[in-house]
Amino acid sequence: MNHDTAHLKQLALDHLWMAYQPPVPYAAEGGPPVIVAAEGTWMVDSDGKRYLDGVSALEACIAGHIRPELADVAYRQMQQLEFLDVFRYASPPAIELAARLAAITPGSLSRVHYTPGGSEAVETAIKMAKQYHALKLGDTSRYKVITREGAYHGCTFGAMAVDGEYFGTRIHLYDPLPPFGRLSPAPYHYRCRHCAGEQGCSLACVDDVEQVILAEGPETVAAIIMDPCATASAVAVPPDGYMQRIRQLCDRYGILFIVDEIITGFGRTGKMFASEHWGIQPDIMTVSKGLSSGYIPIGAAIASEEVADVFKGHPHGTLSHGQTYGGHPVACAVALANIDLIEREDLPGQAAAKGAQLMNGLNSLSHHASFGEVRGMGLLIGLEFVHDQATRKLPEDPRLAGYRLRTICRDLGLITLTLHPGNVLFLAPPLTIEPEEVDEMVDIVDRALSIYEENYL
Repeated sequence: MNHDTAHLKQLALDHLWMAYQPPVPYAAEGGPPVIVAAEGTWMVDSDGKRYLDGVSALEACIAGHIRPELADVAYRQMQQLEFLDVFRYASPPAIELAARLAAITPGSLSRVHYTPGGSEAVETAIKMAKQYHALKLGDTSRYKVITREGAYHGCTFGAMAVDGEYFGTRIHLYDPLPPFGRLSPAPYHYRCRHCAGEQGCSLACVDDVEQVILAEGPETVAAIIMDPCATASAVAVPPDGYMQRIRQLCDRYGILFIVDEIITGFGRTGKMFASEHWGIQPDIMTVSKGLSSGYIPIGAAIASEEVADVFKGHPHGTLSHGQTYGGHPVACAVALANIDLIEREDLPGQAAAKGAQLMNGLNSLSHHASFGEVRGMGLLIGLEFVHDQATRKLPEDPRLAGYRLRTICRDLGLITLTLHPGNVLFLAPPLTIEPEEVDEMVDIVDRALSIYEENYL
């Protein structure tokens, strides 16, 4: 199919309000890049140029692009039942998917509340946590939710309240936000004020979390919410012991532990859920993205039996929350087929093996003057680039530096993102990526760093 790129870009400039994108750069480029097709690990723009998809289309497309079996399931479900009143009735796919999620998620997670996406799943989890305390203790004073610096949990107002001042999300034009979010340090060893100069993590950042709890008053804290791999916080994957101690803190002070697996779930880190790496059991887990491999919007907040039991039989136990498209029968059918695919093709195992290959390849680029550190888990990897290896000096404007490097990567045929604080190149390709494509990705990053250093160091 032929596409008039100039016409499409002009229509986009005139009518399409892009998410998180300042209008000036796109206007200078004549409009946004227009992607028209995809297959496997590749995407194609309107001029026919091919790109390696280095971020699984916003970390979602774990099963690779254009899997006919997922499209076929959606078509068959649309022919049978395309939609229903999800507030009063349930469809077979929604019921079966809830049971499947209860079976594969850690611990006693068993009660599934569907949402259209990840931000709404976080909103749901926060409401669950607050209502849980109110019902169990008759105590509405537990309203605060502790998050981490640099975290991103969504773009709705409740989710923004627990974003850790992540750039581009919370700006003060939107104030006042709901006043319940509280910040604690991320396990960012490379730049940690406690142990950056030491061989390993001292876990003093966990003590900092406890100090936040004590300063706020444990009796006022409803929940702690964390992405287990601190993806948005520079891919600051914590060492063993960190998540276990956070779980212990929650138990000690009667706080619910919300684990946000919207990015890390469904095989991305080498296990079905990142929580499994540390053997922790969340009180509530949020999921989206990989739940349907991005083929159709769906998310969920999954509560443990212990949390759900507090709502049962209580006169005020109704969760007064829901979205029209939560539990959409087509989305649930696709998600069920996607979980079958993940298990049949052992995508978690593929992520572990190919992630090790990608990590080794990126570490081979340490000869670059701008190379800082590579860190991650499975196919969830961040490369921090710097302006001085010895001092770990940040670029003068990390966000601008990130924009420059990811633009160079795109020009070389690799779609990437950059994360907080701006100078962390993010790589999270589909879990079906071929080994030779991993090598090609490393080669492009190698060339991109050379171009960046030649022009900006």
